[in-house]
Amino acid sequence: MRSILDNDLYKFSMQNAVLRLYPDIVVKYRFTDRAPKGNWTKEALRALKRKIKAAEKAKLSLVERIWCEKNMPWINRGYWEYLANYRFNSKEVKVGLHKGKLQVEIAGLWCRTILWEVPLLAMISETYYEEIDTNWTDDGQDELMLEKSRRLTEANVIWGDFGTRRRRHFEAQERVVRICQHNPNFTGTSNVYLAMKYGVKALGTMAHEWIMAHSALFSLRHANRFALRAWMDVYQGALGVALPDTFGTDAFLRDFDKLLASQFDSVRHDSADPYIWAEKMIAHYGKLGINWVTKPLGFTDGNDVDSAIAIKLWVAEKGGKCWFGIGTSMSNDYGAQSPALKIVIKLAEVIDHSGIVVPVVKLSDSPEKASGDPDAVEVALWTHHGRPIDGTLKLKKAA
Repeated sequence: MRSILDNDLYKFSMQNAVLRLYPDIVVKYRFTDRAPKGNWTKEALRALKRKIKAAEKAKLSLVERIWCEKNMPWINRGYWEYLANYRFNSKEVKVGLHKGKLQVEIAGLWCRTILWEVPLLAMISETYYEEIDTNWTDDGQDELMLEKSRRLTEANVIWGDFGTRRRRHFEAQERVVRICQHNPNFTGTSNVYLAMKYGVKALGTMAHEWIMAHSALFSLRHANRFALRAWMDVYQGALGVALPDTFGTDAFLRDFDKLLASQFDSVRHDSADPYIWAEKMIAHYGKLGINWVTKPLGFTDGNDVDSAIAIKLWVAEKGGKCWFGIGTSMSNDYGAQSPALKIVIKLAEVIDHSGIVVPVVKLSDSPEKASGDPDAVEVALWTHHGRPIDGTLKLKKAA
């Protein structure tokens, strides 16, 4: 890691909120490869372990702290003091192989382990392309990025870089920011280190884990409501982009009342058909008596140049505004012979104060993106969508 800030903004904003509200909650995360090839090697595993261990050296410098305090005033100085003393602990991460498939688990205090997800995914991706899939080159990547940037600018697409988690390597993501930093429609990057280095805005708010955790701490049925209210309590209107699809957009809309819809500046699409989703959001704002044009729609679900331009034109034809977070198709586009990995790390368990392990799930609007304990998924599907339960949730004591 070049810096402890080589991470996405939403990890720091969520860590700050967790420290404020839930400093003693213990959690567990699990890694998923949605298209595993079973070709991980022992040599690659050793290389990954070295990177995980080396992360313990990362720390916030004085220059970085000063930049963060100036450019992110919605996080108080007490948090930056905490981060200055924070160090990654490699013992919180367990990695191994099973039949050539990578196995990863992260466990510990939520306020500590929350920072592992994004840099760990980046390490996994980088290691894979250094040790296993080496059939690629950086030749022509600058030209490809310039062409993508030109097309987005000419189409007046408002977009930012969201490419940290599955980048080919650090330089591939840096290329995106370096080339696009002066384009008028480039809004910034989710990567805080690159935002600082290139003087652009750091982008991000919350991730699915924020809402998933609230399903265990407060209410599965109304997790969205509790999560969004807690977010507003911490940030008082700053970082006002809501994430609707943790348990499906329909479940979200049942909790997204006029107060919350008025307080949050935007919502972002992250699964399933973007046009159907947008129609739902437009109709919901109308039902609440809110002019949806004042709430730009965000799109962050695997977009490339073509899909972003198409969605932008569709929204514009309806008289609205939108923005995009574009990741893998910018920071890891090396052709069909060397495709990007489809990897995620998701919150899996929350351990409450009585020691009960509560499995948490993400349903998403796309069934293939669902994650979590199968029984817990069934309970969530019944709770939010009325689907009959075939199994039972098995609660267990924490070890």
